[in-house]
Amino acid sequence: MNLLICILVLFVILFLFLFLREMDKRKQEMQKQKDIDKILTKYIADNIDMEKKLADMQYDYEKQQDMAEEVRKIQEQIRALKHDMKNHTLVILSYLEENRVKEAKDYAGEILDKLNKMYTYVNVGNSLLNYIMNNKLSMAKSQGVEIKAEIENLAFDYMDSVDFSALLNNMLDNAILGALESYDKRLEVQIMTKKGFDIITVKNSIDESVLEKNPEFVSTKEEPGHGYGMKQIRGIVDKYHGAIDIYEKGNMFIVSIMLG
Repeated sequence: MNLLICILVLFVILFLFLFLREMDKRKQEMQKQKDIDKILTKYIADNIDMEKKLADMQYDYEKQQDMAEEVRKIQEQIRALKHDMKNHTLVILSYLEENRVKEAKDYAGEILDKLNKMYTYVNVGNSLLNYIMNNKLSMAKSQGVEIKAEIENLAFDYMDSVDFSALLNNMLDNAILGALESYDKRLEVQIMTKKGFDIITVKNSIDESVLEKNPEFVSTKEEPGHGYGMKQIRGIVDKYHGAIDIYEKGNMFIVSIMLG
């Protein structure tokens, strides 16, 4: 009987020993798996960050290539204009020598119209800002929008290039569309620094109050993208802890953003 009890006690002790060893083994394996998970999580996060940086670099490179192409086109226009200017001058002089003043004025007016349609390239040291401004303002000018731009050399290096592009493109797209729908067709852009903050202000002419007619900026357009622009602008401004002011003054609709 005593022998049986001893055997049972030994069996229980052996069972407990094996159980505890197995539990310790499993605990070590779980800790090892946790460590592996941490390494994998860090690896994935680092890769996602790297992919994002590579995507930003690719985006910047593509915009720089597009900008270079725009510059090349403008330079070609300038060269062509210089080449033709001598002939234009000779034509005007011939009209004046024949006392055909009206024809000379009309011809000069046609040349001025062509000059006005040529957008002067903006170079402020920020390739992405250059490209967006050149592209959008050139498009607006070609559609008859009168443009006034005052742009300082600001880096906006605290913003992702994708966010900066989306912000500025949406602001300009909305303003150009608003200007085209108005009688005056005017667009004003001001990008400057004031009291340590970067300020982007975009104004477009309006025929009636947008804030009274559509204060929530709900789109009535069927095309995709309309009605979403202002929401995206607000989202980006909030992301960078900025401030946005939307108001009207005279016959101008104004969106002003403060960042930095």
